[in-house]
Amino acid sequence: MQDSNCIRTATPNDLARIIELENLCFPKLHAYTRRQIRYLLCKANSTVLVETTGTFVRGFIIILYRRGTTVAGIETINVDPVHRKKRIGLRLLSAAEQYMKKKGICKIRLEVAITNHAAIRLYEHVGFEKTMLLKAYYHFNHDGSRDAYRMVKELR
Repeated sequence: MQDSNCIRTATPNDLARIIELENLCFPKLHAYTRRQIRYLLCKANSTVLVETTGTFVRGFIIILYRRGTTVAGIETINVDPVHRKKRIGLRLLSAAEQYMKKKGICKIRLEVAITNHAAIRLYEHVGFEKTMLLKAYYHFNHDGSRDAYRMVKELR
């Protein structure tokens, strides 16, 4: 049987599922709103990639570009909790990196809650390094802390 998993650019038809995943992955105080996600998907200087099995979206990643620079940021990455531990996050990061290289991006940056140990391990595994501790970065506590790490990866 052929593997039907793929990573592709998201379309407006994916909006409802992306919102559903955002709400599954983050508590309401931390989750992007429908309006914010629609903007990121349809209007921002961004790329949204989805990982699917068949037509079912299991995860997504949003990349934001800084105009006039070769720096891009990973705004968020979400994998359906039911489908975690299947290397979906790793595949999304790898696809995003390849996409950014083609666009001439030389550096990727992201912020992650200091208490999000699983995400930190994933980012370090693919070559991101902690460059800064951002005190009180978040407006609300993330598992007991408002602090975040800025992590950076140089693309070669």
